Amino acid sequence: MIPLIIDCDPGIDDALALLLAAGSVEFELLAVTTVAGNRPVETTTANARRILDLAGREDVPVHAGCARPLGAAAPRCNLVHGEDGLCGARLPPTRAAAPGHAADLITATLMQSPPNTVTLVAVGPLTNLALAEIKTPGVLRRARSLVIMGGAAFCPGNITPAAEFNFHADPLAAHTVLAAGADVKLFGLDVTSKAAMSAEWIESLGALRTRCGTAAAAMLTAYAQADPLLHDACPVAWLLDPTLFAGQQCSVSVDWRAGPTEGQTLAWQEERMDKPFPPNARVFVDLRTDRVLELVRQRIARLP
Repeated sequence: MIPLIIDCDPGIDDALALLLAAGSVEFELLAVTTVAGNRPVETTTANARRILDLAGREDVPVHAGCARPLGAAAPRCNLVHGEDGLCGARLPPTRAAAPGHAADLITATLMQSPPNTVTLVAVGPLTNLALAEIKTPGVLRRARSLVIMGGAAFCPGNITPAAEFNFHADPLAAHTVLAAGADVKLFGLDVTSKAAMSAEWIESLGALRTRCGTAAAAMLTAYAQADPLLHDACPVAWLLDPTLFAGQQCSVSVDWRAGPTEGQTLAWQEERMDKPFPPNARVFVDLRTDRVLELVRQRIARLP
């Protein structure tokens, strides 16, 4: 089993990532941590608890994290997922959040575990991970891998012409995490823009006639009208089957300066590197869409 922490900002594609993880026996899901991103942190924290409880995973603690980016006074949220972050999906009330800040939980888990054992999946702004690194320099290098959904290395952004949403929401945090010296696997728009859902696939989730399948189909039907892509499920799917994805080693940084290129991913491919630009991330650029979608459907089918 892979010891796993998921840092997220649910969000509907975050919800699918959580359901995929919850339905996979390959993972020891240690905790879920939340951050302001798609919606304010109070909302993302409640949504994470609701999704886990829907999946029958009341055993997984949810720790709330940062309410704003490192370098700004307010979060940069959007309404792609609706005011409630789940496009109006009616999920039952849920338990309280676990005590303790997300960044401290991440730090404590990594420091108390043997090096190279715990994997961090981050599918929202990277504020919690960056804060952990700032408070305890070197802590992220203790992770087995940082498997991140964010950035747009070789394609346009989706929130500005230059930037993908997660990196734009906290570009200083993204820059800090990528500079931490950890083993980074980066799933940006270069690959997630190919993870397109069909209407038939969404209907197949509802046809499972389970509470998780019904809820997933309802959320995705609304979400797909604006963004029919399963961005955040990709990192979790890669952990389950790396053969479904293709990538390359790159030297990656993020422009954190205010201006038209704020949040832009700056990537140099391996063949262009020299000593000033050593590789620090594997950037994924392709996937087997049909097999990824089937993997997600199969794992959701295991849930109640």
